[in-house]
Amino acid sequence: MEKVRLNKKKCQQGLDGIKAEYVLEIAGTEHLYCPPEELKNAEGHKIVSIECVGGKLKVYINPVHSVRSNNVKSFGIADAIKLELVRGQVVEFIKNYVYKNVRGEVSEGFIEQVRVKSLECNITLPCVDGASPSDVIALFDLAFDRTVVFRKQREKTKYQKTNTGCLYSKPKEYKLKIYDKTEEQHSKGTPLVEKNLLRIEVVFIDRSLRRMYGKKRGLMDVLSAQGIEVACQEYKKVLEKEIINQSVIPCLNYCVRQLLKSLQSAEAGHEISVAIAQCKELIPDIEVLRKALKRWYKWRGIKDMSKQIICHYRKRNFRFPEGVIKTIKVFHDAAG
Repeated sequence: MEKVRLNKKKCQQGLDGIKAEYVLEIAGTEHLYCPPEELKNAEGHKIVSIECVGGKLKVYINPVHSVRSNNVKSFGIADAIKLELVRGQVVEFIKNYVYKNVRGEVSEGFIEQVRVKSLECNITLPCVDGASPSDVIALFDLAFDRTVVFRKQREKTKYQKTNTGCLYSKPKEYKLKIYDKTEEQHSKGTPLVEKNLLRIEVVFIDRSLRRMYGKKRGLMDVLSAQGIEVACQEYKKVLEKEIINQSVIPCLNYCVRQLLKSLQSAEAGHEISVAIAQCKELIPDIEVLRKALKRWYKWRGIKDMSKQIICHYRKRNFRFPEGVIKTIKVFHDAAG
């Protein structure tokens, strides 16, 4: 696995949901079904859920709920001192479920063979400088191909909608989930959370997990200080190199180029209004418009009036998104 330098003091990402499986190696259990059971914290959020279908144990673990009332903040490197508590709760619950429901001998060490199938790692932070989660989600939708976007009606409006989430998949590698964490918590009956929270989550699967953990892909390997650090390193690599450098930045550069082309080809005297009308969907942040205007004035060889133009459109309440690029930079820096 390519090593990524990680500043542990600045690193704010951590684990969230983990899905794992174990195939019972006992004759006659191929068609065994056992009803699901759950272990919850005091607030009713799942720490562990488990069921047996066709002789296969399917386990979901959320280590955050073992140490916090909700999962707004993920289980990070700083939480490693609480791992013994988490591991103890998880192991005891899984073992009790198996010994209660499965007839026949189950190896005492079977817990070491429970294999991780997917692993969520994320950062949750408030948007900055006037940006909203909906604005940042719109940029991610623009930057990635074949996305699924979730929307809902804005409060106090009938037909206007706001973005609440965006999904993108890189087959066999990971799933990217960007969503309004404040809205999600409110919908789950947790109103006392910070406003404007955005979550950028990577769900590692298949090849990513093999690359990250090799043969040490057991649940206990992942629920360790080293296992958490490996996940945080991979998250930083994906966020920085694949999401920001390979997708978001090229998208922003394309938007600037298209705006500039429109400015250069529009009828004299109406260049700016025409370019904005033609390319409004390609202005995910007002800084894109500013950059295109600066290039256009330089191309024309006249005084740069971009500051005045931006001020003019702000006063006219055109509501171009602002703070989107700065918000992404905040997430970049928070990845350590």
